[in-house]
Amino acid sequence: MAVLLDTGILYAYYDRGDAWHARSLELVRSEQGQLVVPAPVIVEVDYLLGRRLGGGARLTLYEGLSQGHYFIADLPRDRYARVAELNRLYPKLSLGFVDAAVVAIGESLGLLRIATTDRRDFEPMAPALSLELVP
Repeated sequence: MAVLLDTGILYAYYDRGDAWHARSLELVRSEQGQLVVPAPVIVEVDYLLGRRLGGGARLTLYEGLSQGHYFIADLPRDRYARVAELNRLYPKLSLGFVDAAVVAIGESLGLLRIATTDRRDFEPMAPALSLELVP
């Protein structure tokens, strides 16, 4: 079964010093299905890698993307309204664009299994939206 990779998991995969690195590495290596990266996540991971680890880490990410290690999923135009709707439904979470886009992309793909370190934002939505959070 495929899995959506949220920012924290993808970042931790590249940062050996991150507290989630071992879990992220295990998830990526053991996943039998497609690793799906929502396109908005790439921008956040790129920023974090560059800021915390430097240009070399960014290049490693770019290589993984260009070599097809991940399936990149764009946010369809008709799902931008869903991003706004999720932010209205969960105002106390302050989801922002990327987290809401991850859910909207997952819904559009029929893929609600999300690998995330961000339990603060995703756990409150999980029951109502039938999200499965891993690891």
